Amino acid sequence: MRLLVSLLLITLTSCIIHQKDASPTREDTLPARSIEFQKEIDRILAVDAENKKWERVYLSEIAIAQENDDQDAYKFFIVEYINIPRLILPGWLKNEPGYVKQVSAEEILREKFMNLQLP
Repeated sequence: MRLLVSLLLITLTSCIIHQKDASPTREDTLPARSIEFQKEIDRILAVDAENKKWERVYLSEIAIAQENDDQDAYKFFIVEYINIPRLILPGWLKNEPGYVKQVSAEEILREKFMNLQLP
C-alpha cells in the first residue's frame, strides 16, 4: 500500500512540474501559413503599394496643376487618380510588414510646403 501511495504521489507531482514548464509561447499561438499563402499576401501588398505610389504621384501633380491654374493638367490627373484601382484590404492585412499606408492630399500638400526653400 505504501508503494502504491508513493507511486501515485510521484506521478501526480511530476505532471504538475511538467505543466509549469510547458506553458505556450507567442510562437505557439501564431497562425501557420503555407508558402503559397504568404506569397499571395506579399503579391497583394505589392500591388497595393504600387497603386498607392501612383496615388501619391497624381495627388502631387494635381496640387501643382491647381497652383499653376492649369485646367487641362488638373482634369487629366484627376481622371488618372480616379482610375487607380483601390484594393479593400482586411484589417489583419494592414498589420503585415509590407503594408503601405494610404497618403492623403493634405499630407502631400504638407510635404510640398515643407520642402519649399525660402530665398
